[in-house]
Amino acid sequence: MAKTRKRLNRNAGGNQQQRMMTLTDPKQTGSRWLNFMMLNAVAPITNLHQVSDAGAGEGLMQLHPTRDSELIVCGRANTLLNGVASPTPVVPSGVVTPAILVHGMLMALRKRGFKIRFHCYQLGLAASPDFSESKLDEVVIHHCPVGQEAAFVNTQLLPELHRQMRAGEQHLIAECGIGGTTFATLWMRHWLDENLTFAGSTQCPEKLALKTQLLNRLMARSRELPLEVSSFTRDTTLSDPIQRVCCALLNEPLPKLNFAGGVMMLAPIIAMQDQIQAVSVQVATTRWVMSSPAASRLLAQLPARCQLKTQTSQLNSSAYNAIRLYEQGFVTEGCGFGGIMVFAEQQGMSEQDIIENLELAVEPWAERN
Repeated sequence: MAKTRKRLNRNAGGNQQQRMMTLTDPKQTGSRWLNFMMLNAVAPITNLHQVSDAGAGEGLMQLHPTRDSELIVCGRANTLLNGVASPTPVVPSGVVTPAILVHGMLMALRKRGFKIRFHCYQLGLAASPDFSESKLDEVVIHHCPVGQEAAFVNTQLLPELHRQMRAGEQHLIAECGIGGTTFATLWMRHWLDENLTFAGSTQCPEKLALKTQLLNRLMARSRELPLEVSSFTRDTTLSDPIQRVCCALLNEPLPKLNFAGGVMMLAPIIAMQDQIQAVSVQVATTRWVMSSPAASRLLAQLPARCQLKTQTSQLNSSAYNAIRLYEQGFVTEGCGFGGIMVFAEQQGMSEQDIIENLELAVEPWAERN
């Protein structure tokens, strides 16, 4: 692994950009770049820990996307929880966070000749990830204040996407949005059916009941709004930062947008519909997301310019129960896991290849069982 160095820049808009770069030449002959672009955010929900199992609990939910990005880049979470190191990706249910599985897939792609550039977009998050001992080729960190997502897209994401296209590089736009399924559900209840419900991070009956109450309050607040995306994106209490970034991207005439995510990515696409300016929109997610009747409703409403793909690989033959639990619905998506599996399959990786590389990432943290 090449050594890294840090470079800190500030642009005219006040956005902070921190870059960790390899000392090798990124333009070396034969290199193929994959830009894995992570949108990190926490939804505007008071007492979020009461409706979500993502994160480490009360007062710590804001740190979850940051720590997941560290897992993707470093293979361990470096940010402390209440001053205590907690590097493990294993959660109390025994399953591993999808972030460590994404790490395993990126390591597999590096072995196949890809260079990986991880773009970490901290949307409304004060923390900066600690990417010490990064295993990737390059990491870039950006911060965006809440409510300034459209301007951020214009000054940061669009120029970067255009640069990638000129250079012939590939991209996947993923998300780690805590509480975001709540706002995706809110939007789809307005646009499609008031009875739609999508699986989030929790199966706890008490938390699901509180989430239902929250959605009912949000529906009551927004019921009289015009059914226009702008009515929701300009109100930071009726949308989350990831939705606002996705809508701003979809509103640009880009040749292609490649999203890696589930309901949180699909909801803005369906809400935008004919307003979408991007020429082609690809969404890659897990087949677990699309197995529910509610998700099937979304699939039927996708505009013609949008294509959806899911992975074919199954994880039942893994030696680790922490991985097999994905096939039981304990986790359906997150951190672009479905998208990176689809991408790996497109590069010729077999189901066995995928499982072996997922197990390499999980091996330091879980027992074979």
